[in-house]
Amino acid sequence: DMFGGGGGAAAGAGAGAGAAAGGGAGGEAGPLDFLRGNPQFQLLRRAVQANPDILAPMLQELRKQNPSLLQQISAHQQEFMRMVMEAPPEGEDEQMEQMAQLLGGMGGGGAGGLPPGMVQIELSEADDAAIQRLQGLGFERDACIEAYLACDRNEEVAANFLLEGGFGGDE
Repeated sequence: DMFGGGGGAAAGAGAGAGAAAGGGAGGEAGPLDFLRGNPQFQLLRRAVQANPDILAPMLQELRKQNPSLLQQISAHQQEFMRMVMEAPPEGEDEQMEQMAQLLGGMGGGGAGGLPPGMVQIELSEADDAAIQRLQGLGFERDACIEAYLACDRNEEVAANFLLEGGFGGDE
C-alpha cells in the first residue's frame, strides 16, 4: 500500500505549519517528516519533480489505499509540497543501495552484482502482463516498469502517468 501505515504523526500540527511557513529545509521536524525515509515517497518525489501533473492521480490513488495519510497530507499541504520539491537527502542514494541489497538477498538469484543504486524487484505474472499492456501503448519496458511501480502497481494510473509525459524523458 502506498506509503505504508501513516503512523501517529498528527501531533504537532502547529510545528508543521511553522516549518512549512519557514520554507527552508532546516532541522525542524514537521508532522510529515516520517515520509522522508519511505522508498515510495522517494519515488513519488522523483516522479513529481520530473512531471508535476502526476501528483493529482497519485494522490487520488493514495485516497483509496491510505485515507488517513491523505488526511495528514491535506492538513499539511505546504509542508508536503515543500518536501516533494526539495532535493533528496544526502544519504538517499546510500539508502536505495542498501534497499537494493536487501531486495536482492530476498530474490535468491545473483543480485550481488547489481550496480549501486539499482534495485531488483520480483514481478508477478499479473505485474508482467500489466507492464506488457503499458508497452503496447508505445513505451520502453524500463519506463513502463518504473511508472508501474511508482504508481503502486496501478496500471491505469501508470498509463496516465506515461501518457502525460512520465518522468519527463530526461532520465
